[in-house]
Amino acid sequence: MRPTICRALLLVALCACASGGSGVDITKPVTGAEASNAAKAYEKGMQEKKDHNPLEATRYFEYVRNNFPYSQYAALAQLAIADMAYERDDWSQAATLYQDFVKSHPSHPKADYAAFRAGMAYFNDRPSDVFMLPPGYEKDQAPVRQALEALNRFVSGYPKSEYAPKAREMIHDCRELLARHERYVADFYWKREQWRGAAGRYMTLADTYGDLQGGKVQADSLWRAAQAYRNANDPGDERKALQRLVQEAPRDPRRAEAEALLRQIPANAPVTSPTDAKPAPTAPPEGAKPAAPSNRPATEPAPASNPPLTPPLAPSGG
Repeated sequence: MRPTICRALLLVALCACASGGSGVDITKPVTGAEASNAAKAYEKGMQEKKDHNPLEATRYFEYVRNNFPYSQYAALAQLAIADMAYERDDWSQAATLYQDFVKSHPSHPKADYAAFRAGMAYFNDRPSDVFMLPPGYEKDQAPVRQALEALNRFVSGYPKSEYAPKAREMIHDCRELLARHERYVADFYWKREQWRGAAGRYMTLADTYGDLQGGKVQADSLWRAAQAYRNANDPGDERKALQRLVQEAPRDPRRAEAEALLRQIPANAPVTSPTDAKPAPTAPPEGAKPAAPSNRPATEPAPASNPPLTPPLAPSGG
């Protein structure tokens, strides 16, 4: 049902564009040799696409899909329509069309290409860094999460694809971007002395993205989490964070200091459970948006429990 709806909406939009002055009617019947031959109709569509006539190209591609649905050219026409959306930087539409192609033709020789392009489309839709505007990592990271999910799904489904090496590089880039955003949120709480919220975010950062930068993200995040727990007067949670730092980052230069702090904390210091009552943190400024859950690769651990308020997200601005 969803591909049909998308196709219908695309046709409506293109018809509207055609009636606006281009003089092209994509609902006009295909005639001539192309009308009775899927290959010729598809080739005509590809020529129109090459000549930058997307409305005419769409007319031929849709004709192939509607009149030769069992032809090999029907799938290729569907893929060409997705490519045109990608080429005009309509990232959301392109991602949807590529994913629809994969769902409809999972064993098609071009299925890996479509799955990879879906991830690329989401990635290209990520918040950008624009001069005089807040940095991209302060903005909504939903496209990055969608890209990470799509690329992980691609690598899992097509591990031997020629696009797999590039996809793995992009997965790393996505995780770096999401880690920077998580650090931004944690620092937001820290600056406002919302220690429990900050500690929870730093623990999430350590658990989810700790392998980045050669493990430095994990060590830095555990240390900051321990400091936040100390400021919150939660010695049991501070002890757990410091123990993890010593055990999981034994070469970190702060190990000796962590061990000294551990000796000061009673072994039976209580650990605060997520259900224990805590003073409610100050609400963020009006207009703050709730954070979407991180789409982590399947191999990543689940984030630590924390009571995250969400800082205000900067306007997209590109």
